[in-house]
Amino acid sequence: MTPSSRRPVPAPRPPADALRPSLVSVLSHASGELAGSGLHLGGRHVLTCAHVVNEALGRGMFEQSTPNGAPLRVEFPCLPQRPGFTASLLRWRAAHRVGAPGDPAAPGDLVWAGDLALLELAEDPGLQPPPWRPMAPGQRVRAWYGDGAAYSYADSLVGSLQDDHAFVDGELRGASIGHGYSGGPLWCETEGAVVGLVLGMMSPPPGPFRGENVLRRAIVAPWQAIEPFAADGADAAPSRADPTLPPPRLVAPSVRLRLRKCVQALLPSPEERAHHIAHVLDELGLPPAATDRPTVADVVELVLTRHRAAAVLSDVLPPDSREETLRLLALCRGALVPGILTPLELASLLEHLDGEPDGLLEEAARDALGNTTFWDERTPAAPGVTAAESVEHLVVALENYWGDSGSTDTTHRVPALLTAVEHVAAVCPANRMEELREWTESVAQRLGVHESVLLSRRADAEDWARARRFRLGPPEPRLTVLLDRAPQGGHRCTLWFDPGTAGNAGMRQVVAEDEPRTPQDVARLVQDVLLRELSPAAGRGRPLIEFQLEPEDLDLPVDGWDDGDPDGGVPSVLGVEYRVVVSCPELRTATLKRRRAWEARSLDFPHGGFARVTAEHREAADVYTLLHRDQRIGRVTVGCAPEHRARLQTVCLTQGIPVVLWDRNDAPRRTDVLTGLMLNGSPRNLPERVRVHRADTLGRPREDAVAPVLVWDDASRTPPEPYWSDPSWEEPVS
Repeated sequence: MTPSSRRPVPAPRPPADALRPSLVSVLSHASGELAGSGLHLGGRHVLTCAHVVNEALGRGMFEQSTPNGAPLRVEFPCLPQRPGFTASLLRWRAAHRVGAPGDPAAPGDLVWAGDLALLELAEDPGLQPPPWRPMAPGQRVRAWYGDGAAYSYADSLVGSLQDDHAFVDGELRGASIGHGYSGGPLWCETEGAVVGLVLGMMSPPPGPFRGENVLRRAIVAPWQAIEPFAADGADAAPSRADPTLPPPRLVAPSVRLRLRKCVQALLPSPEERAHHIAHVLDELGLPPAATDRPTVADVVELVLTRHRAAAVLSDVLPPDSREETLRLLALCRGALVPGILTPLELASLLEHLDGEPDGLLEEAARDALGNTTFWDERTPAAPGVTAAESVEHLVVALENYWGDSGSTDTTHRVPALLTAVEHVAAVCPANRMEELREWTESVAQRLGVHESVLLSRRADAEDWARARRFRLGPPEPRLTVLLDRAPQGGHRCTLWFDPGTAGNAGMRQVVAEDEPRTPQDVARLVQDVLLRELSPAAGRGRPLIEFQLEPEDLDLPVDGWDDGDPDGGVPSVLGVEYRVVVSCPELRTATLKRRRAWEARSLDFPHGGFARVTAEHREAADVYTLLHRDQRIGRVTVGCAPEHRARLQTVCLTQGIPVVLWDRNDAPRRTDVLTGLMLNGSPRNLPERVRVHRADTLGRPREDAVAPVLVWDDASRTPPEPYWSDPSWEEPVS
């Protein structure tokens, strides 16, 4: 199976600024000044806070009575000409004390809940509604001041999530949520959706709870508390089993229409619909339906609002309606309905995974899905959960991510969960492997995944399992070459050889000399040492060659050094015949802080993140910020402007990044090529991909070819100490 160079393209997520046209300014009835913010929900509906409406009408902040119908004035400040509309109150939920809906909030309360108002505009502004997703601890969210000014954004982190309220904490820089932000949306970039609404800023009470502790803490309404209020028909508790499902009004009418046609074709009679609904509700452990003659709309509502209902229904529909059943599942996926497994499939998988080593599923999933956005979007399990709960949390997250990073060049996809389970199966004993593969085959058949595509992912999993066994066995051979530039020209060489049998304990110095050598002499010396030290019978493959360089020599073209006879017409290039990488111990170990950063980033490799230094990065502070947004980043490509490259690549090394890739030639296509090399395969196979690239581009004009320089500096194999020890063989090296 030959891996394809085509990477799966994740579904694009709208940027934060895409939300701003939906921001609404709620204006004071008397003065026309800003009273607060709101959010357009689509059609003629706007969501804001009850206390914003109170302020706009000149009432007390926590006034409980429903306003008497006085018109409100709202504007869309981020649309051209700032169009204004008259709005009337459609639904009202006054602020109440936390956990006590019948107990009104009062002035001076530190926290509160409720505080929602749904407005109806006199006209439809014709905007698309924003997407909504559940709020979760750890999400980074952004709010804007009510006038929608681009510079007014305030970034915060969801810190605590309760049933009817949550708290977010602003960073100690930039703008913070304050007056005028109330009623506005909280946008989560990683979710690509709104996750809540700003209620207000916490005010410090007297006493030991000092102001500096809460100065940037805001109280917010999470989506889970907003959804039952904003959905049609609703001033009560949620009617749906799972608050993560989108409310009916947020499912596009075109999707609803297609679902109705699909259900009508699958279940044309009320008796069939009643029979299948009863089965689904029973399988989900829910009470029986209220009617014995359900409509097509009832079935549509069921699959859109009951977690796993579509999966259960697809499992019992007749085989002769296969095509329509798969269309039903595809439409539900398009509507972002989570849960591709039936409850029985989920329980069966968890049973199969029980007893496997802790962390195996995550390890398999990280390597199988390394080229997707899954790990950027995933919400981690809560602290303190058991191993079994952690596995279930990951399984549920994986089943709701429809995408893979397989090697086949095809439009067909395998759900991420099935891909990960295939990888787990590949490293299990034979009996467990067979059980897991039977499970994936059964689910794949129900979901309509073609057998050939699943077998392709299985082949990828087997390749991964072989590489994993190799990785967890003795390490590969490595030749380390320390180059010291001589004043008279050329380089003095010190060489260490590690046969890969006992880690650093097996490393020994084989050459140390004072006479400088030319590049061709160095290449010949390296080849001679490897020929003497390596035996084909050892079965360890070709070694890695690591050149240790000074900071100013990192662009030295050591991978292009040729030990062949130029008159013979056949080159012998080190970087084509071997995996050649470089390192710079001086930048790694100059201070204890740098060493610790390097060791920490190396621990996370290859599971840590990937980042790109691009043309927008010009200053060292830009790269510093990039690398510390995620302190698990272990791989970086440097594709900035040539005049900044040397300085910015040094920042990457001093901040402990173990794997850094850049183009020595600064060719125009370097960004795409470097990213492709970094991401099109397993992180640990990067040196081999770079070697193949060097072979493919050998002989091309310098201005056209990307000449990759790969820093490959895993702290698990520490640099050798520069001491002299006699070689184990006596023959001199020429």
